[in-house]
Amino acid sequence: MKKIGQRITRRQFTIGAATAASAALHAPYVFAQSGFLEPARIRMGYAPYISGGPYFIAQAKGYFKKLNIEIEPTSHVDGSLSMPALAAGELDITGATLSAGLFNLMAKGTGLRLFFERGREAPGWGSNAIMVSNEMWEKGFRGPDGYRLAKGRKIGISSRGSVAQYLHTVGLDKAGLKEGDLDWQWGLTPQASLPLMQQNRIDILNMPLPGAYAAQNKGIGKVATWSDELAPDFVLACSVASEKFLREKHSAAVRFSMAIMQGNIEFMAAAKSGNPEILKIIADATGLTVPIIDETRPRWTFMAIDGLPNMPSIVAQQKFWRERTDLLAKSVPEDQIFDDRAIREAKQRLDDKNPFI
Repeated sequence: MKKIGQRITRRQFTIGAATAASAALHAPYVFAQSGFLEPARIRMGYAPYISGGPYFIAQAKGYFKKLNIEIEPTSHVDGSLSMPALAAGELDITGATLSAGLFNLMAKGTGLRLFFERGREAPGWGSNAIMVSNEMWEKGFRGPDGYRLAKGRKIGISSRGSVAQYLHTVGLDKAGLKEGDLDWQWGLTPQASLPLMQQNRIDILNMPLPGAYAAQNKGIGKVATWSDELAPDFVLACSVASEKFLREKHSAAVRFSMAIMQGNIEFMAAAKSGNPEILKIIADATGLTVPIIDETRPRWTFMAIDGLPNMPSIVAQQKFWRERTDLLAKSVPEDQIFDDRAIREAKQRLDDKNPFI
């Protein structure tokens, strides 16, 4: 395993994964598994946002059912809220944003592993907007370098250890400022911070789509820059499962990954094309209208089709929480963060024969 600071290239990761996958799939016990398609039920937590599109697509089109999987879904306002249920064994899989809380839970020996990357802020695809007040916009905060104007200003933010805290700090670092140079207004939900921004009493906040566009259209503030401009290829979220589930229900994890990979393909294509069928599936699942979903394209959060993680970003985020805050007392060993066995086999099986085509 590479040490922190050493870059693991996608080519190195993929070559290693392909070699291991080939060896695994040609092992007699795999092909002899007559029970690969044995019925399985997966208790899954999810958040009803656009980034859940691949799952919504797979569910709506019957991809799980085709592989003999029944999904028992539980909706959570935020992926992090499902983590206690996962740790307690009440869920098998959940999606979670990378946060100090996630790394903390993993570091405490709860036996949880990331196993599928569920979205990164690739250039041009970042779905998290950095919004500024109209006053800050007029002062020139109109890009990543706008943080140079942030000294003494107020940042509205919901919680410590969040994606928003990480992104704002990256912006401040690039501007040569420190966290203490600003007034962090903690505990402010968007419902509380947006009215304050409209009154120029909050200067900066992180706002995902489609909320950012809606707030801008109402004249509350302006989208000054994006997450992908601050931290290109920043990993936003991953699917998480218990080590026990990944070990004892390996075929279910593989089949789940196959369905999500096909969902990723169609999600990414629709982000470019505006496929009406996919727009309606996502609109129905999120409770948003088709025009609102369409307006956010192509900033739907980039999905790596095969679920392979951008490990340098994941490692860098854990290092940030461990070394620059008091929110992470202990790090997860790098070789215990991500279990890629299910996605490697899923990719190989799809390459051999895609059951969804």
